[in-house]
Amino acid sequence: KTMKRLTQYLIASLLLSLIPLSGKAQQNAFEQFRQKAGDYSTIYSGKVATAYTRAIYANHPYWETDAFRNGTLSYQGRVYTNVMLRYDLYQNILNILTEKRAAIDVDRRKVDYFILNGVRFVPEEEGYRMMLHEGEHLQLNGKVKCGFGNDIIDGTSSFRNFERKEQYTLTIDGVSYEVKKKNAFIKRFPDHKKALKRYVKEQRLDFKEHRREAFTALARYAESLIKSE
Repeated sequence: KTMKRLTQYLIASLLLSLIPLSGKAQQNAFEQFRQKAGDYSTIYSGKVATAYTRAIYANHPYWETDAFRNGTLSYQGRVYTNVMLRYDLYQNILNILTEKRAAIDVDRRKVDYFILNGVRFVPEEEGYRMMLHEGEHLQLNGKVKCGFGNDIIDGTSSFRNFERKEQYTLTIDGVSYEVKKKNAFIKRFPDHKKALKRYVKEQRLDFKEHRREAFTALARYAESLIKSE
C-alpha cells in the first residue's frame, strides 16, 4: 500500500511538471495530492544506515533486536503508522526500512517521537529517551547507552563487542532521582514501602533481566497508591 502511494507520488510529480499551470496553481495541486497520497518520501530522505558485519562485530548495537519492527513515527508534526523501525544505540540514530528494503537514517532533529514495542521514545541532544511512565504524580524515563567493551576472542579471530548500560530516572513532584535498584526506587515512597515490596514479590518483578519492565510496573503501581490516598 505504501509502495503504491509512493509510485503515485512520483508519477504525479512528473505529470504536474508537464502541465502548463501557473506557479501558484501547480504548487496547490501538488500539495493537495501529497496530502491525499501521503508523502513517505519525506521520512525516507536520510542517508544509508550503518551496517555492522559479523566479520567484525560479535553482536549488534540495536535496541532489543537487530530486526526492523512495526512502529509509529511522529515526524515534523505528522504521524506515520505501520513503519518499520530499528534504533541504533551506538550511533544514537533511528533507522527506517523503505519499501525497497533499504535501511535509512532518520533525522533526529525532525523527530517528535517514535514508538517501538509499546515504548515511546523522545529525542534529546544525544539519541532518544524512553518515556516509561508519565503520570500525574510521578514520571519514569530511561536511557540505554551503548559502547565498546572488551573484544571477544574466538580462536585466532577477534571481534568488537558492544556493551549496553541502562539508566533510569524517577521524577516526583519535579525532583529527579537516578534509580539503579528497586530499593533505591522504593525508598522514595516511605508511606508505601511495605505495599511496594509486597507488589514486587507478588508480581515476581525481575530487576536483573527485565529492568525496564520491572521499573515501569513499579512506577505505575506507585502512582495508583498515591492516587488512592
